[in-house]
Amino acid sequence: MITIEITNLDELVKEHRGPLTAIIGKLVSDVEAEVEKIIMNEILEEFSRRGIHCHMASIAGISVRRFEST
Repeated sequence: MITIEITNLDELVKEHRGPLTAIIGKLVSDVEAEVEKIIMNEILEEFSRRGIHCHMASIAGISVRRFEST
């Protein structure tokens, strides 16, 4: 399993959908879901380009706890 946390959600939406859509999107839609779609599409396109076959799934409702070492 690979877990990736995207920390610049607003920038990605703005880059892929345009600044006005990014602002309106915050009011209308789930920004995290939008970024998830963007990233999944980019991964699938890159895999396809490289001849990699895969199955991808989006899983909702998982709570992740982080533990930092000292």
